[in-house]
Amino acid sequence: MKIPSNFDLRSLQVFVVTAEQGGMTQSGKVLHLTQSAVSQIIAGLEDSLGVKLFDRSVRPIALTTAGRILLERGRQIIRDTKEALRETQTLERRRLASLTIAMTDSMSAVLGPHLYTEMHELSGYWRLWSGLSPYHREEFLSHNIDIILATSNIMEELSGLVRHKVFQEPYILIFPKDYDGDTELHSGVRDIPFLRFSLRSAMGLRIERQLNRLRLRFPELVEFDRGPAHTMAVAQGMGWGVTTPLCLLEKPDMLDDIQIRPISRGAFSRHFDLIAREEFLGDLPTEMAARSRNILREKCLPPLYERVPWLEEKFRWEEYEELDQPETEEIE
Repeated sequence: MKIPSNFDLRSLQVFVVTAEQGGMTQSGKVLHLTQSAVSQIIAGLEDSLGVKLFDRSVRPIALTTAGRILLERGRQIIRDTKEALRETQTLERRRLASLTIAMTDSMSAVLGPHLYTEMHELSGYWRLWSGLSPYHREEFLSHNIDIILATSNIMEELSGLVRHKVFQEPYILIFPKDYDGDTELHSGVRDIPFLRFSLRSAMGLRIERQLNRLRLRFPELVEFDRGPAHTMAVAQGMGWGVTTPLCLLEKPDMLDDIQIRPISRGAFSRHFDLIAREEFLGDLPTEMAARSRNILREKCLPPLYERVPWLEEKFRWEEYEELDQPETEEIE
């Protein structure tokens, strides 16, 4: 069959993203296009193929039989095209033209430079993006991100992905260095304020859910978007907080000015998984997950273990389960 003269890969990509997002408005946000532009591109694709791809008589719009067939094949075409472009643009054999990796702020600051140093030969150009995990989803879906080191289950419902466990770290308590009061999480209100992480972040939401399970309520006075500012506020005596070892390593010069304590009742953790598209980067995701574990274990965390020896046994590597009990379950 002859390929229609006005059929192009960009239109196919817009169709695939629209089908996956479930609507043209959502697709436009992901692709940074207006809803009208998406609609025109889809209409042009339908015209070139001579079939309707979406049933617009229902809300939300649904794929027609032809649309479902094109979606299945179209995904593979897009994957193959991306891979072909990578291979033809390489400067050296088996070297990627570019590689974009998204991480949380803490992971990017602690692991990112080491990872690039050890694996820089894999790509001619690296992009290490940081920020709040939920905002990486749209960029990944639009194929602007190749790999995500995620701390939440935001991609869990998507098919066609590979997921490698990297490590699991505990949530811990931090207090000002000269604080001599109660250091148990479940004790409730104390004589210095509780400093929150922003509820815009997966970490802030996770901490808040655990406090709710323990039936702990603290006055809402201040919240911080990033780990270094949170750690510095505690070091300066503004209050106490819940954080993780990785967040502390973003601001290692503050370690002498804080106390680090375990959570004895209601202990919980967060895990990092490396996520990539299935059969897109070959063995690279597996290799990168293994290299990330080694870097964290051998280079990043030992200085913290020297200061706080009990922390080492709180980490889990490769084999772990998220400690995330249902909200109705009683915390031991």
